[in-house]
This record gives sequence, C-alpha cells and structure tokens, in this order.
Amino acid sequence: MASLGAAAHAEEANTRVAAMPYSDCLSIITETAQETGEAPVQTVSNDDETTVRINASDGFVTVSCSRSGRMVLTKSPVPAAAGQTAAR
Repeated sequence: MASLGAAAHAEEANTRVAAMPYSDCLSIITETAQETGEAPVQTVSNDDETTVRINASDGFVTVSCSRSGRMVLTKSPVPAAAGQTAAR
C-alpha cells in the first residue's frame, strides 16, 4: 500500500495562483492553447469566471480566470495507472 501512496503523490496536480487582471489571464489561455496546439475546452463561463482545460501531450492544463483579479493554473498529469493518454 505504501507504493500506491507514493504513486498518487507523484501524480498530484501542480497548481499556481497569481493576482492579475482578467484580460491578462484570458491572454494566457490564448497563449497556452497556441503553444500546445490544442483548442481550450471551456468548463465554466459566466460573468465572474472563465475556466478552460487544455489537453497537453503529458496531461492537462486547467486555467481559471476570475474578474476579481485572480488566475489559477493547474497542470495535471494523466495517471499512469489509468493506462490513458491525453485525448487529442
């Protein structure tokens, strides 16, 4: 069981939070999509927040932009135990 815990820890998401204007955050979504060559999949879109997921070769990137001036960027690997790869 200890090895399962270590594997789960190694696959945890890497999250960064930053204060920035909403428009700058939206620009990061555009730039990230261009760098990966993948279209963002919108998961939240309302007056206060925009959240997208972008597939990458080694997992997913989720970017949340809040009109209150906060960006949350999370890099999540595809779990090796799932035997999956990021959808293309």
